[in-house]
Amino acid sequence: MQEPNYSQPIYSLLDMLGDIEDPRIDRKKLYPLEEILFLMVCAVMSGLQEWEEMVDFGELKQEWLRKYRPFVNGIPSHDTLNRVMGLIKHDEFEAFFAVWAAGLAGSLSGKLINIDGKKLRGSVNKLEQQLPKKDGGKSAVHLVEAWCSELNLCLGQVKTEDKSNEITAIPALLDMLELGQSIISIDAMGCQKTIAAKIVEKEADYILALKSNHETLHRNVTQLFENKQVVESNAQQNIGHGRIETRTCRMISAEMLPNATDWIGLKNLVEIRSERTEVTTGNTAIEYRYYLTSLDETAVKLNQLVRQHWGIENKLHWAMDVQFGEDSSQKQSNNVPQNLALIRRCVLNLLKSFPENISVNRKISKCAISDDYRQKILDF
Repeated sequence: MQEPNYSQPIYSLLDMLGDIEDPRIDRKKLYPLEEILFLMVCAVMSGLQEWEEMVDFGELKQEWLRKYRPFVNGIPSHDTLNRVMGLIKHDEFEAFFAVWAAGLAGSLSGKLINIDGKKLRGSVNKLEQQLPKKDGGKSAVHLVEAWCSELNLCLGQVKTEDKSNEITAIPALLDMLELGQSIISIDAMGCQKTIAAKIVEKEADYILALKSNHETLHRNVTQLFENKQVVESNAQQNIGHGRIETRTCRMISAEMLPNATDWIGLKNLVEIRSERTEVTTGNTAIEYRYYLTSLDETAVKLNQLVRQHWGIENKLHWAMDVQFGEDSSQKQSNNVPQNLALIRRCVLNLLKSFPENISVNRKISKCAISDDYRQKILDF
């Protein structure tokens, strides 16, 4: 067999996979960790989600896989895949992923980064979710993730025990990322003074959703807008999915807010009035949302940025559930759910980065059909 050329671009990924600490004792390391992880990346890229399917892929594609790594002992069993993925320390895998994704992303200056949580619903069974914790009940694995819509990249993931712990997970995620001069948008759970301070410390700006969990602050902000002390406003209309939406953004200087200096870097308060009309029925619904921001931008720009926050739902979470079957995955043992989630996000980043203007589903299908196409995705 011809010796592989380890200078090819794919080896930057492989070498980093090899840097993850192998949790197994030496006599159990029949299959190198980087070979196991590389096999899984290639199998998931080809649309396979079950352990047995990944083993089938490896056995049928051994000759192709050996272009990149020796696979001296062949392909590990499905039990080995499950056991190893459960043993890998998820925090070390998360740190690897953030470094690798940063290399794909390059500079984030001026770019919007959305941070939001996602529950892995199948990571515990329904009975465990319904039982109180004192009776053996468990919460599904909850992730906090960073997404950049402009780059179509997942930048990082941190596991937290449940949704209430997003407040502690978000700073840990921020510490993983090189944020300089970017803009961070977070929903109401992340609207905390400590998180605002962390973002400013990282030399970035923030847009934080404000809801009634900050009762006094929410009331003070809504009263300012009711008194019409508005500096600037902008209206934008979108038509699609059977409805017409008009979004009106109004701004007020944060100087008008009592105790505004408690929020590091706070410059403006933002109100978004969303009026949605169903085309078929003519029914109209109006919703008001409020935000705190360190940005000194126009109402036009802020209207656009607030709307883009939902890119993480539409482009990342939707893709995970619909295109990768994450919500229906029943893998539950040890660290498997969160580690396999990182494999999926690694694959999504590779597919999104490849500059062919077709859907992710078509790219997955082509990877399943063609070794050459899969290789192009990896080498790019």
